[in-house]
Amino acid sequence: MEFRVQVGGQSGPGTSTGAGSSAQQQASRKVTRMCITIASTFTVAWVPYQLCRLAWAYYGDDVNDYYLEIVIDPFETMGYLNSCINPLIYALMWRPFRLSLIQVSRNLFNSPAPDGG
Repeated sequence: MEFRVQVGGQSGPGTSTGAGSSAQQQASRKVTRMCITIASTFTVAWVPYQLCRLAWAYYGDDVNDYYLEIVIDPFETMGYLNSCINPLIYALMWRPFRLSLIQVSRNLFNSPAPDGG
């Protein structure tokens, strides 16, 4: 495995910059963690619906459609809620947003009660 790092304005194989490469590795880990989180929530949200649809396609003639509709609607809703959850995941995993949210929460809950007049 070969990696290139900029040393004194030039890059060379097999050299390491220390802080620069660790910052890149940390950023890479954060992106990887976010991608895994997004993929996991997508899987958890949509697999039950897809399995239900697959069962419906396979056993559709043997099972009352009314019961399948009752079961499939909540799973479908759960899948659509995934689209609502993704922006929250992106926001909460982004450090500047998270710090701002913490600061606003502290100010909101620690502020003195407004005067009545």
